[in-house]
Amino acid sequence: MPFPNTNSTTASTGPKNVAAWALKPTHRPLVVSSAPYTTPPPGHVVIKVTDVAVNPIDWILQDDDLFKLSYPTVFGQDASGEIVQVADEVPDLSVGARVIAHCARKPGVDVPSGATGAFQKYVVVQAGAVAEIPPEIASSTGVVLPLGISTASAGLYQKAALALPFPSVDGKPDPLGRAVVIWGGSSSVGSCAVQLAVASGAEVVTTASPRNFEYCKKLGAAAVFDYHDEDVEDKIVKWLEGKTVAGAFHTVGKDGAVEACARIVERAEGKAIVVSVKPVDEEVKKRLPKSVRTKSIGASSIFSDEVGKHIWKEFLPQALRSGIVLPKPDPEVVGEELRSVQHGLDTQKRGVSARKVVVTKIS
Repeated sequence: MPFPNTNSTTASTGPKNVAAWALKPTHRPLVVSSAPYTTPPPGHVVIKVTDVAVNPIDWILQDDDLFKLSYPTVFGQDASGEIVQVADEVPDLSVGARVIAHCARKPGVDVPSGATGAFQKYVVVQAGAVAEIPPEIASSTGVVLPLGISTASAGLYQKAALALPFPSVDGKPDPLGRAVVIWGGSSSVGSCAVQLAVASGAEVVTTASPRNFEYCKKLGAAAVFDYHDEDVEDKIVKWLEGKTVAGAFHTVGKDGAVEACARIVERAEGKAIVVSVKPVDEEVKKRLPKSVRTKSIGASSIFSDEVGKHIWKEFLPQALRSGIVLPKPDPEVVGEELRSVQHGLDTQKRGVSARKVVVTKIS
């Protein structure tokens, strides 16, 4: 059965589209059914999706109607595939290009509910959130990057966050003379944050499980410590002696991780700020040193300032060609076609380590 919201002027006849629909809040499982093919509005493209990756926010949205969305809708933010339609005001992308995309609805754009969710065969994406990938990177590998890159960029480069200089495209950044603490270097966001911070000339100290120490070092981390250790904070503070910190980035972690980051930067020389991918509630703030500022960040915000354009248009395509940015963590393919997306959500919810859940052969 086809689903509604086809009244928008952007809905049109076209290729047969199919989506993995969330029918209503907290409903399980996703239902695979026909969907409108949506013509892209100005500044957008349509991508024929070949692969999708699953992020924690996807199963969180299924379990909890966090943002009070309009239903039925389509979840998903990480997609790869081929551009099949290009709207006006898109000078740098063309039909047939192999791309990865951060699928997120752009405020104020008239598209049907669900048209911008990744979990479908044809998705509408704002052109500023699309990057071409070189032939040597498989689409099922490149798809691990989009949301991680955008989230890491929001934390590292936005002026209200860590405000690092933009990363170098030649792989030879000027030394920043600053260290960045990244909590959770083997996570999806952490893997991107480590690589980007290093490309900006920062020294990176991160946390991970011992089995992922070498993984983090290969991404460029100068030091890695076990977040399980009772004295992990003391070890990081000792490593930071004689260095100046640009702040800490909480990319993942159980309760208490934000507080740990805050205590570390409070004891170190430099900028006393903790950037977090999660909201920092008032109860947590009461437990933080008074000298430490916190900033919660959202990935989509980079497309409203200069960060999104620089990272997605000027840096990422070149960085993927040169190997400055590697598609990490590695994909963990859990199935094929849209029927496997629900299994992907369930797998991600159970937890993966230094891997990202991917579903292939969507189209």
